[in-house]
Amino acid sequence: MDEQATVRRVKDFFRDDYKRMKLLANAPVLQGVSYDKTPVTRSKSNYIEDLAIKRVDAQNKLKLVIYAISCLNEFEKIVLEDKLIKNLRNWQIEEKIGYGSTRIYELYHKACINFAATLAMISDIDLIIN
Repeated sequence: MDEQATVRRVKDFFRDDYKRMKLLANAPVLQGVSYDKTPVTRSKSNYIEDLAIKRVDAQNKLKLVIYAISCLNEFEKIVLEDKLIKNLRNWQIEEKIGYGSTRIYELYHKACINFAATLAMISDIDLIIN
C-alpha cells in the first residue's frame, strides 16, 4: 500500500466526495413519484425518481462513512474529524487533545490509513492506493 497516496486520497475524499454526499443525503424531501396510467415519456417524475435514488444511495454511503470513522480509536477519530470534517488547524487539535505536532501528524496518518481500510472492507468506496 502506498500510504502517502492513500492519505492524500482520504483527504481529497473528505474535501470533495464527502461534502457532496452529505449535501445530497440531507437534501429536502422531493415530491412523490406518481405511477399514473399516463403515456411513457422521460418526464419530470422520472427525474425526481432518479434524484430520490441518488439521495438514498448517498444516505447509505454516509452511514458507512460514519461507521468507518466510529471504528477508529478515540484519538484517531478526534484527529480525523477535527482535521478533515471540522477543518481545524493542527494547533487547535494539539490544544484539544494535548499532543504535540509530531504525534498529531502520526495520529492523522494512521487514522487515514485505518479509515480507508475499514471503508474498503464495508463498502464499494476504495480509497487505498497500492
